[in-house]
Amino acid sequence: MVSPIDLGLLPKFAPVFVFLFIFFLMYAIQVKTKILGSAREVHSAVAFIMAVLFMITPGVSEVVVSVTPWIVILFFLIIVIVTMFLFVGVKDSTISSVFHESSIAWLLVIVILLIFGFVLSQVYGPFVQGLGGQEATKQGITYDIARILFSTKLLTTALILVIAAQAVRLIGKNY
Repeated sequence: MVSPIDLGLLPKFAPVFVFLFIFFLMYAIQVKTKILGSAREVHSAVAFIMAVLFMITPGVSEVVVSVTPWIVILFFLIIVIVTMFLFVGVKDSTISSVFHESSIAWLLVIVILLIFGFVLSQVYGPFVQGLGGQEATKQGITYDIARILFSTKLLTTALILVIAAQAVRLIGKNY
């Protein structure tokens, strides 16, 4: 049956989309920050090399394809929330000052890190599970390292330490 919107060929063009996305993103970041000077040729050459590397590396290309919709949805929600506040009469300067607060910035960073963590677990999860060795043998250095690094006690402790560090930083900032 013919459908008006057939997206069957879209995954075939994923490397091209990854290339274009990374090229323009890297170019824009370099032009804005002027990290490599002000020569546009250098910016475009570095952006081209980075885009090619992202395109030909299969795992990284999958991460970009998987994370892009999540980041777009996040920024769309931010735009909708800001627009909603503008419609009810909140001034631009008030909204700008709220986004300049460190707590909002940290919240956005944490949400973006959670998105990246989720996507990385989806893309590289089977590989990391394969590091654990064979189920029958349960031997080898990679099994021991994977068991230690990905144990629930270690990950929970790391999460609690990160939360405590942020709490201390935010509480100490007020004094």
